[in-house]
Amino acid sequence: MKDLPDTIKHPKTFLDSPAAGFDGVFDWSWTKGCFGNGNITPMDFDGVVERKGNFIIFETKNIDTPIPDGQLYTLESAFKLNCFTIMFIEGKGKPEKAKVWCQPGFKGGKVMDSHLVVDDVQRLRQFVSDWYVFADNNPRIDKHDVF
Repeated sequence: MKDLPDTIKHPKTFLDSPAAGFDGVFDWSWTKGCFGNGNITPMDFDGVVERKGNFIIFETKNIDTPIPDGQLYTLESAFKLNCFTIMFIEGKGKPEKAKVWCQPGFKGGKVMDSHLVVDDVQRLRQFVSDWYVFADNNPRIDKHDVF
């Protein structure tokens, strides 16, 4: 196995499914001890898109792989900011199951507690397109407010 930093929690899975646009491994071990006495290390989102102050996060896992507690706490905290829609996808080659947490105003703020089987990826594509239209028509920031 390649030389991976010990901050990669699941090396085999990591190597089996590199992220879109993968450009290498960053060693976060230099941050050990920076976040108190616990075992906190930086994490990533598998995909993030921002539109006018609205965000959609994509988090992917292998089938039936739970989200680590720390990552789940982060996603829950982001969701509570009311500007994040979060799509949880199971299946690394292609979406096989999905659930979503929709920010207020989008899809009635629907929050799914379990994954549904994805029988048609076009439905996921439509969901993401619908989110973009929502985000484009419901700006949370004005372009003049940015730095």
